[in-house]
Amino acid sequence: MDGNNRQFSQQPAPQQAPQYGYNPYMQQAPQQVPGQGYDPFILPQQAPFDSKSAKKHFSGVGLSYFIFSIVSAAIQIGVSIAVDTVNPDLWDNYLFMILASILPMYLVGAPICILMMKRLPSEKPDKASWGFGKFIAGLIIALGLMYIGSFIGTYIGMLIEQFAPEAQASTNAVQDLVFNGDLIVNLIIMVIVGPIVEELLFRKLLCDRLRIYGEGITVAVTGLMFGLFHGNLTQFVYAGLLGCLLAYVYLKCGRVSVTIAYHIIINFIGSIVPLILLQNVDIDVLGELLEAGDNEVLTEYAMENFAGILGYCLFAVAVFGCMIIGLILLIVFGATGKIRFRPGRFTIPSGKRFTVALINVGMILFILSEIGEILINMFA
Repeated sequence: MDGNNRQFSQQPAPQQAPQYGYNPYMQQAPQQVPGQGYDPFILPQQAPFDSKSAKKHFSGVGLSYFIFSIVSAAIQIGVSIAVDTVNPDLWDNYLFMILASILPMYLVGAPICILMMKRLPSEKPDKASWGFGKFIAGLIIALGLMYIGSFIGTYIGMLIEQFAPEAQASTNAVQDLVFNGDLIVNLIIMVIVGPIVEELLFRKLLCDRLRIYGEGITVAVTGLMFGLFHGNLTQFVYAGLLGCLLAYVYLKCGRVSVTIAYHIIINFIGSIVPLILLQNVDIDVLGELLEAGDNEVLTEYAMENFAGILGYCLFAVAVFGCMIIGLILLIVFGATGKIRFRPGRFTIPSGKRFTVALINVGMILFILSEIGEILINMFA
């Protein structure tokens, strides 16, 4: 699942490899030593590591997304108060409710985040082919991770609810909203607009600015931030796993259009397909009939709704298949060395990665604000 690799340019007639001091804001990549073979996984002449400068870089990243979240939330609250005061009936309009939620993020919060992130150094990954075989394998793995993560998140939520019955920890409020919403609105907002904006923010913008510290830490940090960004315990788990995979794909192919395509397909399968299936069969009624154990009534209901139940069963089988096959593919690719993380221009020592990447002002503010949102959504 790896792509082509950067061929660094050479300086005119160098006698020795150029030496670089630590400067995370330099825009030129380190030069390859003339005459040496190119090893894409061992970058020659890596710059010396400086913990203070690295923490400053990660803090700037965290602060940018913290401001993004806080500004968006403040405007959303302001809009909510205004609507409740002027005309609460507007909340009955599904399109208005969705726009009131996303427009503050997309039109105000995101541009501010982009402007702040533009001040940080970036290094784009090389563009490489991502053929049909890789695309399908990646899609199956992505779907498998999504459903496995969803089950894990729901189970964790159920455990929390056992100790705190008032918590709505296993409830995915966004999913409930989508399943009760308008098909066309969901198609436009959830399947097209949302994936494009989120991929530009969390893959293109974010990965480009973390890549100088290596692909491994880039994948881990972007996955964590993407999961927390969703503000929901159930979504945190599967969005975090998906965030890691999409970051890896972007780093290997260098094309955000590929991850946008993945994201669109995943959101379509996760939100539109179930909505269509639920229009043909009432799963709640079916569950009640199964629990009641009246075979005659159950058989009659099944015959009347045969097409809908068949479609839902096939979908359930496909979900289970993606979970199994995706997990197998992930294990096989990992065991055969096809999943590899290229080092960055600067290498953070293994014992300092957690503290450098996450224990800094900006990241702490972002993480605490998103955990706060998760708790509010859980107990509100």
